[in-house]
Amino acid sequence: MRLSHFSIPYVAILAGIVALTLLFPWNSIAQEGKSNLSGRIVDTDGNPVSSLGLAVKPVEINMGQEKGPLAPLASWPRGVTDADGRFSIRNIDPVSSRLVMFPEHGSLFEIVSAQIGNLTFRYYEVSGIGFPPWLGQLTFALEPGTSLEDVVVKVKPPDMRIRGRVLLKDRTPLANAQISLTIRRRRRSHKGFFLFPRGWSASGGLTRFTAWTDAQGYFVTYHLRDAAEYSVGVKYDGASAKSRWVHLEKGEKYDKFVLRLNDLEKHRKNRRKREKARHAVWTVNPANDHAYRRIPCDSWENAKAEAEAEGSYLVAINDEAEQKWLESLYPEKVFFWIGLRVPENGAPWQWDSGEPLTYVNWGAAGRPDNTTSNVGEIPIALIFVSKRWMAIDSESRLRPAVKYAILEKERY
Repeated sequence: MRLSHFSIPYVAILAGIVALTLLFPWNSIAQEGKSNLSGRIVDTDGNPVSSLGLAVKPVEINMGQEKGPLAPLASWPRGVTDADGRFSIRNIDPVSSRLVMFPEHGSLFEIVSAQIGNLTFRYYEVSGIGFPPWLGQLTFALEPGTSLEDVVVKVKPPDMRIRGRVLLKDRTPLANAQISLTIRRRRRSHKGFFLFPRGWSASGGLTRFTAWTDAQGYFVTYHLRDAAEYSVGVKYDGASAKSRWVHLEKGEKYDKFVLRLNDLEKHRKNRRKREKARHAVWTVNPANDHAYRRIPCDSWENAKAEAEAEGSYLVAINDEAEQKWLESLYPEKVFFWIGLRVPENGAPWQWDSGEPLTYVNWGAAGRPDNTTSNVGEIPIALIFVSKRWMAIDSESRLRPAVKYAILEKERY
């Protein structure tokens, strides 16, 4: 169902989000456990749907704007329905999240509604100026250790579909890869009188999102709206390709797009050169005369050891100006370890450099609670997109996604 600003008041949509927020409070991270969510998926007739993927997408919404996913698609907690349509999703981090099909834009079904207890939340496609695209979807947060059961997700097949294949220069498929897709849409119409046309006018837009290719390089998206002309663009590791325009009627499917990344190896080679050069360079912040450097690492402990070997320390962020400077210096959509850990047993917060914690920039989950002695100190990372702060423990699905750290040196 599509929803425009002419068909339903803005406040009515927000009411569902507020109700869910009250049902599941947005508390700070308590490290004693993750949350679980289980239930079943049915079609619009109430029949169970088997072998269907459902995921909890971690997101961040700040001041009415979605800052993007908190983590790469591959790390989203997810489950697959059994023969009775039942699913179970475990190890959910206590952050703002959204229930989506998996893969999000490549599933054979789309969500119609989610029933939690006596509450039913309908999914809408919101259009119109001033409406954020996430508004018609269920966004929530679960307290640590919560087990939410008997959730009923109702789904239906999408009306339209585009399927394509991504190939390399030698025609081998780009297999099992996370890609960036752009769907362009346009409508064309005559200018002037019917008998005396003066040309064409066009209107449309574009949508960008993350998708996955399968083992043969195919991708699928149902992210389409009504009859129009559509074109698909793909980006991967700096290389890109774009399709021709194809006209689709409402409910129509098109499966013949082929996009070739002819210059992928060239982009990879250039990127490796840039990465190598960048890892070797220290950048001085003129505000404090400290030098900073990004390094690849296997873990927080590995990053700390490399920092000590170079006479530096993992970065200590002491004010908003330093935080903003780092965001502009390292805008990449990756996680970065920083020099902060959740203290144990009520110990005071302080940076690994020994400096006291005088400034904070926590993400949607808020400041984590102090840990207990059997858990140990949990490291803090800058978040995937927003670069706000988040505790990531050893059980988190996000842990393998943190592959970089930022070093700081006072005398350079």
